[in-house]
Amino acid sequence: MKVAVIGGGVAGLSAAYFLAKSGVNVKVFEQKYLLYGASGRNSGGLTVQFNSEPLIRLAKRTLELYDSIQSEVGFNFLLRRDGYVKIAGEGEESELKKEVEFQRRNGVNVELMEPEFVRELFPDINTFAFSVASYYADGGVVFPWPVVWGLAKGCRELGVEVYDYTPANVELKGNELVVKANGESYKVDYVINAAGAWSDEISKQVGVELGNKVYREEICVTESLKPYVDPYIMDISTGVYFSQSMRGEIVGGILGSETTTLETKASLDFLTSYAKRITELVPKLRGMAILRQWAGLYDVGRNGIPVIGETKVKGFIQLNGFGRHGMSLALAAGEGVAELITKGKSSIIEPFKP
Repeated sequence: MKVAVIGGGVAGLSAAYFLAKSGVNVKVFEQKYLLYGASGRNSGGLTVQFNSEPLIRLAKRTLELYDSIQSEVGFNFLLRRDGYVKIAGEGEESELKKEVEFQRRNGVNVELMEPEFVRELFPDINTFAFSVASYYADGGVVFPWPVVWGLAKGCRELGVEVYDYTPANVELKGNELVVKANGESYKVDYVINAAGAWSDEISKQVGVELGNKVYREEICVTESLKPYVDPYIMDISTGVYFSQSMRGEIVGGILGSETTTLETKASLDFLTSYAKRITELVPKLRGMAILRQWAGLYDVGRNGIPVIGETKVKGFIQLNGFGRHGMSLALAAGEGVAELITKGKSSIIEPFKP
């Protein structure tokens, strides 16, 4: 069996890794370098705090896989399970409370907390800047770069050919799928479309309508402080989030907005909006120097959830639409796609079929 994966992010490499473990012949095609897409441009937050039972199951399985995969491939993902905190102002308080009730009914060990509890986790937080919080103790942060590097290493050691700087096109010739890249043509049994923000383009090449929306999100890092921010903190009222890297940088951004252009330029508007809110939340950060800022692109399925499974074109499989939660969902999604190809079905990805 031969499989081509379009896209060298976490989702595509995860699918390739699990397929290769089952003895499948796999090639991965990445149009740029392996960290070019959303998998190399995100903040690494890990949580299962979703409003959908299938997403919760997918996220729980992904968090399980992080530990086993980094051991298998012999690569440290710099994973920290120091908690994931959502905070909200009075206007979003009822929304957050309903979310916590739903998650608890679906087996998530999440707690509704007062602002003072958050200050116990992070003493510099301004408790007057929000009114309520939810806390998932098993959540945290992972450094996206070593996840991608580690998965690529594991894939190559299993015989997967990973081609970077190799744009690929997919053609449907009769009932056969053909991938064209590097001046070569490859007949394959399956194509996995894990191209993220470029997934619509790939789908159209074989006459499949996907219709994912593309979002652009900006992030920045400050100069380093002695590490002291343990949890990942998300403010659902403003979309601002932040955590601290192991090198001491404050890594933060604002939730993305829909875009029609695949552009990754940074903006001053983002920086001023982010600086205003982050210094309200953490006044001691006033005066910190911004070392770097950037933008990334991700795609979201039409109904707000990922698109995973076989399409009307036999052998053409979608693995995209994760939104900004690819790090929390993609490992299990890749495992599910591998199971779908090798065993004919996978219950964990069934709710996300095209």
